[in-house]
Amino acid sequence: MIKPSRFFLLLFLFAALLAAEQRQLYFLQTTDIHSVLVDEGPAYGSLLRLATLIKEQRDSLGAQRCLLVDCGDSIQGTLIGALSRGEAGMAALRALRYDVWVPGNHEFDFGLERFLELAEPMRPILLCGNLRAYEAPPFQAWRLEERNGVRVAMIGMTASYMRYWLGESFGVACQVEYAKTSLKRIFPELLAVKPDMIVLAIHQAWEGREDPRQVNEVAAIVEQFPEIDLVLGGHTHRSLPGQRIGPRSWYVQAGWAAKQLGLVEALVDTKQRRVLKISSRLLDLPPNGEEDEELRQELRPWLEMLHRAKSESIAEGPENDISSKGRAGVDCQASELFCLAIAEAVQADIVLHGVLSKKNLPAKTALSEQDIFDFVPYENNIITAYLNAAELKEVILEQWKNKSSYTYSGVYGIKVRISESAQSLEFCDPELFDALERRSLKLALNSFAAAGSGRYPRLRAILLQQSSKRQDSGIATRDALRAYLQKHPGLTIKPQAWMQIDK
Repeated sequence: MIKPSRFFLLLFLFAALLAAEQRQLYFLQTTDIHSVLVDEGPAYGSLLRLATLIKEQRDSLGAQRCLLVDCGDSIQGTLIGALSRGEAGMAALRALRYDVWVPGNHEFDFGLERFLELAEPMRPILLCGNLRAYEAPPFQAWRLEERNGVRVAMIGMTASYMRYWLGESFGVACQVEYAKTSLKRIFPELLAVKPDMIVLAIHQAWEGREDPRQVNEVAAIVEQFPEIDLVLGGHTHRSLPGQRIGPRSWYVQAGWAAKQLGLVEALVDTKQRRVLKISSRLLDLPPNGEEDEELRQELRPWLEMLHRAKSESIAEGPENDISSKGRAGVDCQASELFCLAIAEAVQADIVLHGVLSKKNLPAKTALSEQDIFDFVPYENNIITAYLNAAELKEVILEQWKNKSSYTYSGVYGIKVRISESAQSLEFCDPELFDALERRSLKLALNSFAAAGSGRYPRLRAILLQQSSKRQDSGIATRDALRAYLQKHPGLTIKPQAWMQIDK
């Protein structure tokens, strides 16, 4: 018979042994910060303030038990991002000592060459298994991290749909494959090291529904790879504090614009190499939270540049506000202004363009670089091509079928009559029709539209034909607009009805 004292001693030792095998681990997640480093208004957060929350959580939970992860779209989306061409966003991640960074699709908005420049000093934390730039060493797809005695296999994947967003030159210079394909390749070597926990950080989202275009593969991934314990997602700007998806995976997505911090707690049995329990929540940025002074000092050169750009006049404003409302090609002032600026910049006869934001261009005596950026918040270049009448007809009809999409572009420079149902189209000017048949009219559109976005396969196919003489002008849409405003001070925009709609 075991004496009571010895029984309780054995019980204590057993409990201590059990506790030693069960370890707590924390993941802090941000995603889609979009270079929102300072306060940009009530709809946005601020990484300068979120940094304070990040440091508080890491200190209270214990840095040795935490992994800080960002899931991409970190460098573009604000004026400070544009002025620094992404460097400010990267400097912020380095200053906050992130453990893992996964690039998003907007990391390539300043071009592949610029991305590779920015990515080089990030390689110690960069994970991206489904993208390979041909002129650079491959990025790590995964690596083993150890925190609090837990061995975590961290995997990184980016948006696989980029070839439909960034154009043909991007596709020629690098390979982007589906994340599922990359995971199938790396999983045998990952499982061979017998990690205690498997985490996928990905610039894609779980949407809880079928995605026929496979823009977001997460739902399919967790079905095919049920060994994944945790998925940290992004891209869609959705706030999802945490839920079970697929057979056994847990999913978290921490919103966007530096407004939230994802906090995941996992209890891991290191002997059985399995996650016993997982829970998560989103911590909102406190409305009056203090900025992190250390990060502010790190960003000082870019903050000073931002202040100058906001305060200096670069062009005279229009006579009246230029509205982004209405239908491009029919009655929209903003799209008409874009078309005028692009046509002048590249000497185009026809332009396809829509609006780029919901902001209006304000009427006032002086416009700052901030005003121009708010009107043109994307880093697009102007593409030119030569289409014949039949090809242009196909392109316009395809656009009109997608008239409710933010990607829609209206036509400028040639009047057409089009049915509301997009079943028929005719050109109203016989002379321009003849010029189209000779391919002597130059068409211009922005690089995002030219890439097709997955919604415009005929446009993409036509532009890829050698006969189109597709060419990147090297002129940014924002630069074309700025130059046009400087050349035409105090202008007034009265949109023409280039597209006459038959009901």
